[in-house]
Amino acid sequence: MEDRPQPPVPSSILDPPSSILCVKTVVIHLLRYDDFSAVSDGAVEEKLIGLLLKHRVPCTFGVIPFVCAPESLLAAGDVKLTPLPGAKAGLLKPLLQAGLAEIALHGFAHLALAPVRGLQEFSDRMPLETQRQLIRRGKGLLESVFGTKVRLFVPPWNRLGRSTLVVLREEGLFLSGGELEAAQGGPEIGQLPCVTSIRETDRALATARRFGGQGWVGTVLHDYDFKESDLGAGDVTLAELDAAVSRWKGLADVEPRLISDAISATADGQGGRALANLILRETISARRLRRKFMSEVRTVYWDAATAGRLTRRIRFIP
Repeated sequence: MEDRPQPPVPSSILDPPSSILCVKTVVIHLLRYDDFSAVSDGAVEEKLIGLLLKHRVPCTFGVIPFVCAPESLLAAGDVKLTPLPGAKAGLLKPLLQAGLAEIALHGFAHLALAPVRGLQEFSDRMPLETQRQLIRRGKGLLESVFGTKVRLFVPPWNRLGRSTLVVLREEGLFLSGGELEAAQGGPEIGQLPCVTSIRETDRALATARRFGGQGWVGTVLHDYDFKESDLGAGDVTLAELDAAVSRWKGLADVEPRLISDAISATADGQGGRALANLILRETISARRLRRKFMSEVRTVYWDAATAGRLTRRIRFIP
């Protein structure tokens, strides 16, 4: 049976009340480029780096410290791990020197046998101490080749276990994944979900600006997102990203930041913020009309107070 047309949700239900309009809206925009490695597309990355330098926009790079050499695997069935070479790391030197980049640990070798079964680098199927050793070894390599401190962990495929959260907390690392892992019974840890695509970012920023408070919008990039890559999966050009970055930077109430800096500067407790956003997302998912009209609210990681306000108002939508 087809859904009957539904009236739009009155904006008065969701827009910020006059009592908080005097509070400055601050939208924090974060770029995260994943899968930088020995085998990622250096030509695309050189152009991306030049673009970021031109606009003076910061970006967090999720770097894979070791990769499985495809030649050895395909030719001889030999799993041989290749560390990130210094020449590849050198591509990011201009951004690091300008304070426009940070290095995040993006797994160990980005390997998985069967993610659905939990057979991957970081899951509860992997012994906690093994995960710790992988994190320490990968972090050590990155800090050595880049000459900078690594403060952030980006899980491969945005998958990890609660035991991984324990290790990250004990090792003093922040988290940038795709879900609100620390709000789901794990230890409290500084985190920032980052899942918005390039094409979805304009709408996410508009949503964050509409509802007031402080919202974080995390845009995730890969080499294969771009038509200029040799992987045949891209749906956006570097020229389109150039125009988008210029447009985003021109928004007066939008501040670009590095992910670790944003997490470090947050005023509300990390656990409280994560839980408030989890409740908001569950409230939206619970009703069809809410999903239909308010799905864009889930593209923003709100401060705890704004997430609570939106949750209370969205509950008026049947």
